[in-house]
Amino acid sequence: MRRFWCLTISIVIPTVELSFGARYLNDCPIDRRIPIYLIVSGVTGAFIIVNSLLLYLDLGYQPLDSSEHDEFFVLSSSTENSRRTSYDSDILSSEQHQDTNDHSNRSENEQQIHYGSAKRVISQNFQEKFEFFYEIHDDFTSDQVSIIENALQIVADRLFKPEILRNLYQICGTSDCFLSQGVLSQSNLTQNSIYYNKYKLLHYQLMCLKTQSENGEIPIINIYPIHEKNQKENNDSLPCVFCISHGSSFLIDGEFEIELNQDKLNGSVKNDSNALFWAGEIVYEMLRNLGHRPNDICYTNQSQINVFKQCFLYNGNYIPIKTK
Repeated sequence: MRRFWCLTISIVIPTVELSFGARYLNDCPIDRRIPIYLIVSGVTGAFIIVNSLLLYLDLGYQPLDSSEHDEFFVLSSSTENSRRTSYDSDILSSEQHQDTNDHSNRSENEQQIHYGSAKRVISQNFQEKFEFFYEIHDDFTSDQVSIIENALQIVADRLFKPEILRNLYQICGTSDCFLSQGVLSQSNLTQNSIYYNKYKLLHYQLMCLKTQSENGEIPIINIYPIHEKNQKENNDSLPCVFCISHGSSFLIDGEFEIELNQDKLNGSVKNDSNALFWAGEIVYEMLRNLGHRPNDICYTNQSQINVFKQCFLYNGNYIPIKTK
């Protein structure tokens, strides 16, 4: 019995007790010592291997399955942004190394089921690929549709450029953010340590939309015609798209509902350069759909939604004219 416990101790703590066990094995007959030593050595080696494996797992080197994908993405981006004190950061720069294979491998049939008859526009950026899905109402003429599609291409190419967001915050800083009632609370960001202030909401929304557009899952952009005599901006209208935080992940709910002035579009048919103007109009309406509003008291460019539109049009190089 004494030899059994000695052998057990030697297996459990091999580096300390092996010599202690060997001392008691001296009581064994000669013909039994070699088999016992072989057993001790084999089990000790197995213990070392298992112990090394447990240590490896304990250090966190675990595969990240698809269910943890979104959580890892948003969590890593928040950690990266928390280390920075300026707005020079890219929109979610840390997600550039994110594994998006699970989403990018979706079949074309699945996309067709999800988006129906919606068309797709793909960004022409060399480093990153963004996808937008859109539906243009039948009341637009073919020439008007052509302008709108050219404008959507510009939106896909520019919307998520980091210099545009940087340009916005250089001008507005932490102020000039006007939102529809309840948008910030519905975004569930009040407990978020990074995006809890309302002036950061647009940053968070663009981050979420950027992720979805990379995966081909951005909300559909529905575009409808409106005539000048009926056009009136309603600042009390409810937003159509919500970016909702769920801890380290997020959910986007709704679709974009964009109204474009058909009378003004008629004057743009013969001028291809007007596609940029209409891209700015689309972006402005997208921000309205997200709950952003101009200053109700003083309708000037000094509000996030108006400044962002100008930063977009100037491709991140907008300098407001100072008035005396």
